[in-house]
Amino acid sequence: MKSATEGTISVTFVSAPDGAALTGGASGQRNLDLGPVSHAGSQTANVQVQKLPGHFVVSTKFGLSIQDGSHHTTTATILAALALPDFFYRYRLDGITLQTAPQLLQGQARVGPTVVHRLEIEVPTSITEKNSQLHNAIIVQIIPN
Repeated sequence: MKSATEGTISVTFVSAPDGAALTGGASGQRNLDLGPVSHAGSQTANVQVQKLPGHFVVSTKFGLSIQDGSHHTTTATILAALALPDFFYRYRLDGITLQTAPQLLQGQARVGPTVVHRLEIEVPTSITEKNSQLHNAIIVQIIPN
């Protein structure tokens, strides 16, 4: 996740009170630190693991703050997509399955307050430890209404 400003609209990713920690990265990039996770569970605060037949779901929350410096925009559309196709894991934001094509998350998001979103990653139990690293990014696009 990367915070950015375009025109008068800015987007900032923040830690949710009941979500995993966000860590800083290069050039404003933010990473959700889910820590080590397995079918047995997670030792990281605010990271949940739900066990299901054949897979498990890792979930946490994060905040998204949309601001308009000109104060002309009161709502915005939020879209999200995967940076790369992923054939092993299934990613969902607020229950919406992500793909490489942008998916509509929210059509009338309020500009100003921080809104909490839920990330879920479905992991097949057939994944071995050797192939278990996640190497993908989620692209969030904000369009002023």
